[in-house]
Amino acid sequence: MATPQAVSVTQQAEAQQAARPLLASSLAASLSASERAEMNKIASGEVSAASRWSVIKAAFKKVGGFAKAIAGKYSDFKKWYDGLPWYARAPLAAVSPGLTLLEIYNALH
Repeated sequence: MATPQAVSVTQQAEAQQAARPLLASSLAASLSASERAEMNKIASGEVSAASRWSVIKAAFKKVGGFAKAIAGKYSDFKKWYDGLPWYARAPLAAVSPGLTLLEIYNALH
């Protein structure tokens, strides 16, 4: 998988702020215990979210239509992502700060 770029302090703070509501949302119930533990670490600032590809992949897989979107071209993936409601994109942004959508697509494709 691709190596993520460095995460700025601001991006890490944004990830923490986005991870907290995710953990409080109904989507958290669909996370495994290990995924929840990783999100808790991101929320508390213990780990850099960008270094956690397994968490990024798991979070994207939880959103409907991901398998079809990632199997297609980047434009299909971007269209799928852009069509998601904000409450679905927020957790995904929380686990992937500092990464562009193209970097995520390339790493997960």
